[in-house]
Amino acid sequence: MLAGVLLIGGCASWKVNQAAAELASVGPGATLERLESIQVPDRDRAQYLLNTGILKLYLGDWTGSREDLQAAKRIMQSLQAVSVSENFAAMTTNETLRSYDGTPTDRVLVHVMLALGYLFSGDPDGARVEMLQANVTMQTLAGDDSTRGQLASARFLAGVVYERQGEWDDALISYRHAYRILRERGETIPEALQISLLNLTRRQGFADEYRQLQQAFGREAQLPETGEGEWLLLYFDAVVSRKTESRISVYNAEVDTMISVVMPQYPQGYYQPRHLTLAAPEQRQRSEVIENLEVRAREDLAAEQAKHLAAATVRAVAKYKMVQKAQSQNDIGGVLMNIASVATEQADIRSWNMLPASLQVARLRAPATAPVQLLETGQPLPALQALGSRRLALVMASSLTDHPFIYPPPPASAVTPAPDATDEKGESHEAP
Repeated sequence: MLAGVLLIGGCASWKVNQAAAELASVGPGATLERLESIQVPDRDRAQYLLNTGILKLYLGDWTGSREDLQAAKRIMQSLQAVSVSENFAAMTTNETLRSYDGTPTDRVLVHVMLALGYLFSGDPDGARVEMLQANVTMQTLAGDDSTRGQLASARFLAGVVYERQGEWDDALISYRHAYRILRERGETIPEALQISLLNLTRRQGFADEYRQLQQAFGREAQLPETGEGEWLLLYFDAVVSRKTESRISVYNAEVDTMISVVMPQYPQGYYQPRHLTLAAPEQRQRSEVIENLEVRAREDLAAEQAKHLAAATVRAVAKYKMVQKAQSQNDIGGVLMNIASVATEQADIRSWNMLPASLQVARLRAPATAPVQLLETGQPLPALQALGSRRLALVMASSLTDHPFIYPPPPASAVTPAPDATDEKGESHEAP
């Protein structure tokens, strides 16, 4: 019976992984239809909803995305309390019997994706609430490793949400947090964050901090002048890698032999970010990575690998002893027990595997009357004055679709009609 349960669950997990593998080539619309035809066990429900939620976000289904991501968030939060029965099953059989409760990155990113959905659906207050919750989640996750579960992208988006609402001090605090996280990781500071920090420190009169940042970045503030405004691009590039499993042999002194264990792993990464350029009549700005989710996913797994290995070893030793005992009493029983021990050992390869491989940002000052373009795709954006926003307008784009989304939403006459959100590109951009 247990083997049957594992077979059903494993089949669903394999189907979800296959759908993720083909997302970049078939697009989010077809992938969503495929996912909706898969019956997943309750223990995989959070992973399933995270994936359907992000696919609906790519497609601009703000209500559907919000419903799925909120449900996934509630499940993950409820699972933070330890389930004794699930832990026992995972310890004695395999890790896939434990409910998926998300990685530290998942638990923060779900707030980020929800905030984007709220914002682009015209609910900045809802976006603000999600960013406040993201802050609480990151504070909870912070430990001796000051960067685990800390996402510069979440801090940056919080800054954008606050800045659009004129909450300059809160915006600056969030941008500072993003800057600190990137520096502690030794990662490149994207120009969009540099501009945000320089503009707000100058605007708010923090002269000493402004001079320090000016020296660090080698640039000046770019505050809009009369008749100008700003565009901010949020770009989702490619698809994050999927976990696989590997079988390794380790020596165990208790049974004085080599035992075989199955471990989750990510394949060797070859991801090279592709970028998108915001182009105004006299200047342009290329998107840059603010969150490399290929790296975050591997960091989250590496932080848990010692625990995974210890649990897998305990299971393998227990199963080895059962097989040895069965073989000493009944040869046929021993053979069947050996087969069962191999069949029930599976690595937990579940993940939020339909996320982009990277989150990228760009910030561009432009005349309020001038149209702007996404250069690589040739997609036109309306003039800022057509949006009624001279302060800061946002555009969200993905390498998986040909349809960017704009906030504030433009009137129908202000922009050239874009392809329907379900018309995805056929070109593959998946990170191997």
